[in-house]
Parts: sequence; C-alpha cells; structure tokens
Amino acid sequence: MRGIVQSKPFVKRTQRGFSSSSRPLFSHKRRGKDQSSFFSFLFKKRGAIVLIIFLSLFLIIFLLKGTRYNPAYLIQEIEYSTETRQKYENTELFVLASKFLRGKYYNTLRVGGESQLLDWVRKEYPFVRNVKLNFLGNQKVSVDFDYDEPNFLVQIGEKKFGIWKAGMAYELESSRALGQGAFLVDTPGYLSGTTSLSGFFYEVEYNRYLEYLPAIQEAFPNMTRFVYLAGSPSFVVFQDEKMIFLYRDNLLEQLQKHAWLKKYYSDYDKLTTIDLGSLTQEKVKEK
Repeated sequence: MRGIVQSKPFVKRTQRGFSSSSRPLFSHKRRGKDQSSFFSFLFKKRGAIVLIIFLSLFLIIFLLKGTRYNPAYLIQEIEYSTETRQKYENTELFVLASKFLRGKYYNTLRVGGESQLLDWVRKEYPFVRNVKLNFLGNQKVSVDFDYDEPNFLVQIGEKKFGIWKAGMAYELESSRALGQGAFLVDTPGYLSGTTSLSGFFYEVEYNRYLEYLPAIQEAFPNMTRFVYLAGSPSFVVFQDEKMIFLYRDNLLEQLQKHAWLKKYYSDYDKLTTIDLGSLTQEKVKEK
C-alpha cells in the first residue's frame, strides 16, 4: 500500500511534463490556423477587387459599344468657332480638317481624336498649336484652333506673310488677329506683283533675321519702317526723317557705329541719310 501511495509524485511529474511540452504544440497549431485565415481573407479581398475591376471594364465596354455607332454621333456638319475665324480664317485649312472629321463617329474621337486631327492639319499648317473638338448634337461638332504667333512678318505689295521656324511662310489677312503684333519687314514697291516669298531668303538667311531683328529694334526705337532691298544684302531703316542703310554682315558693329555717331556728332539731327555699310564706302549726307 505504501508503494502505491509513493507513486503519486511520479504521476504529477508526468502530468507536469506532459502539460509543459504540450503548449508549443497547441500554439503552433493556432499560429498556423491564424496564418491560413489571413491568407484566405487576403485572397478573398483581392479576388473581390479583381471582380469589381472586371465588371467595371465590362460595363464600360458595353456602354461604349452601345453608343459607338449611334447615328446621332456620326459627324456630318462641322462648325469653326468665331474665335478661330477671328485669329486666322483659311478656307483650305478648314476644308482639310473637315475632310478628316466628316464621316467619323464622335465617340471614336473622344480618346486621342484631337491629337490625330492636330497631326493631320500640321502636315500642311505646322503653326497650328492646338485643336479642341466639341460635340453640339445632331451629328454636328465645333472645331477651335489655336496658333503659334509668327516670328516676324514680310509684306510684299498688298500681301502680308507670316514667317515661322525654318522660314516657313504663310499668307495672313490684315483683318485677322494672328501676327498683328509681330515685327514687319517691308519690301520695295517694285515687288508688288510678287505672289510668293520664293527666293526671299537667298541673300539674307532666315536665321540672320532671328539673330539681328531684336538688336535692330532696340537700336531704333522710333523706327517707322524697316525695308529689305530684295535681291541684295541690304536694309533701310526709316527713323526721324532719316534713311539709315544697313548691311547683312557685321551688323552689330554697324549699330554700335550709329550709336557713337548719334552721341558724339553734333549735327546728327541734320542728317538725312546715314550709310553704315551697305555701300562700298560709308556715307553721311546732310540736309
């Protein structure tokens, strides 16, 4: 009997050892169960997001498909805004744009259509900066163009041409806003019958105008007329009842020479003609 009583500590130690060794096992099982629940929740959440995106795309495609070829969106009538016509009214430009738009469905132009039209008209009119399309309903759209200002103007007789990069020239109307504030290069009257600027930049390249025109305007702030003697390398500035001749080469030196003459020559106001280098010998003529 005593042996049986003494066996109790052995049983307790066995239970204590069993309980202490069983805790990590239950903890491991619980951790694994928690991780499984987390991944299951994550997959379910991502799956729901993917499903929502898929349904949204399907709905968008369905709606677009239903209106893509709706006859009401078929472009048949094209209107050019008043602002566009006030800036630059060119029938050929409008015909070119209308050729691109007419017969297309407006829905197909909502994404990228304006860029396509811009690329289309820039092939012929590279100074077009931007284009805006507006659907007016009943197969009608409105077109609004915006333009880059010309670097300067050239006038031949009654015709006025805007000059853009690389010397590209396009005729402008005096009644329109485009180019109104640009510097004007005039030409002699004997060119009044000329209808284009072909060969205009032969003696004086386009880049020389870009380089020197700002300096000329600064040197002659009261200039009333600037004339290029077409076919030659010479210019004439009209200011303060004087004719001031300039030459294509070393122009900045000529402008400096004029500044000295005006500052140090006491009878400068009496001069009528000042030749700063256009002829073989420099001349100064008085009244």
